[in-house]
Amino acid sequence: MQVVLGFLLGVLIALGCLFFSIFLGTALALQQQWLFPVFTGVGLIVAGIVAFRQMKESSYAFGIVIALSIAVLLDAACGVAFYR
Repeated sequence: MQVVLGFLLGVLIALGCLFFSIFLGTALALQQQWLFPVFTGVGLIVAGIVAFRQMKESSYAFGIVIALSIAVLLDAACGVAFYR
């Protein structure tokens, strides 16, 4: 049950990274659309590293790592689509 709750928390963290990257890209007035997935990916990787360090201590962190790894894969696909 803790892994499922951690997964849901990971989804919320991924959405937070997405909204933060949109806010940051808008504030910087970026013209290249492919930079938005780059900012999201950096945020997801940093959050994933923090969760990965806590994974031995908590099952919540394991669910977060699973959700963030799926989000990074989707973000990479989005970045490739924006780049083309």
